[in-house]
Amino acid sequence: MLNIIRLAVACLLLLWLPAAQAADSGWLQNPTNDHAKVRLRADTSQAGETRLLLSVELQNGWKTYWRSPGEGGIAPAIRWQGNPPPAKWYWPTPQRFDVAGISTPGLSPTGQPADRHAG
Repeated sequence: MLNIIRLAVACLLLLWLPAAQAADSGWLQNPTNDHAKVRLRADTSQAGETRLLLSVELQNGWKTYWRSPGEGGIAPAIRWQGNPPPAKWYWPTPQRFDVAGISTPGLSPTGQPADRHAG
């Protein structure tokens, strides 16, 4: 889970590369954990606003926890470096997963969109 978070942070940092860079990070994967890949896409077509989509691709049987992970998980965290503009994240509706008698909300492979407004 921690490696997925690290990959997500790496994707988000790509957003602040020079404008000449593509608005798609491509799929990023930690070579020691091949069960998950992440990608960040940015749409800057509206002035003063950037729409982001953080996509997570998981192998069969894997899941990520929702923003409120319930009794048995760790909530995903997105950490920015520096002083980024505020972002509003939209979370998909979670599914309920039952493992060893513990019920937790989570997400199957999905995208998580966000809006970022220029300061």
